[in-house]
Amino acid sequence: MTGLDHAPALVLNADFRPLSYFPLSLWSWQDAVKAVFLDRVNIVSQYDTVVRSPSFEMQLPSVIALKDYVHLSRRPAFTRFNVFLRDRFTCQYCAGRLPTHELTFDHVVPRSRGGRTSWENVVTACGVCNLRKSNRLPREIGMIPIAAPRQPTAYDLLDHGRRFPPNYLHESWRDYLYWDIELDQDDADDPPRAAAGPAF
Repeated sequence: MTGLDHAPALVLNADFRPLSYFPLSLWSWQDAVKAVFLDRVNIVSQYDTVVRSPSFEMQLPSVIALKDYVHLSRRPAFTRFNVFLRDRFTCQYCAGRLPTHELTFDHVVPRSRGGRTSWENVVTACGVCNLRKSNRLPREIGMIPIAAPRQPTAYDLLDHGRRFPPNYLHESWRDYLYWDIELDQDDADDPPRAAAGPAF
């Protein structure tokens, strides 16, 4: 990784968990340095890259932790992306895992038949399944969602997001992204491996 524009800092909450896994909580190097000077964060790890001015010199932080704990909202926003994340970017009818631009959301009980646009009635679907189901009820066409739709907690989404790491992970971030994954005894000395996630 070269250049200051490619030196973001991973931002951890005060409990040393990332604020968000998907999208990963990253700050630009400028925001990270500003937070350090305002004494809002602790530096956990640093890049080899150094920034200088006439009056100071500093290694850029690669991992920072907030000094004050940020409480997560227990009721995440009802958005298309959060529905996809709740369902792990997987069509709830055919179990196909697809990139977001190939996913849609489907009303389990169609709106034309009184269904609401809510956590409890919307699931992730691929375009083929969405067209096939159309405005029919699941029992009428035999298309039952893999998981009953429900409102997730912020912690559900955080956990699901942890399973879809971005394409680039700096070595200094890995311990903080995977520290809560239980290791098999045989794998205890092996470096963590990122699971393959959907392409975006």
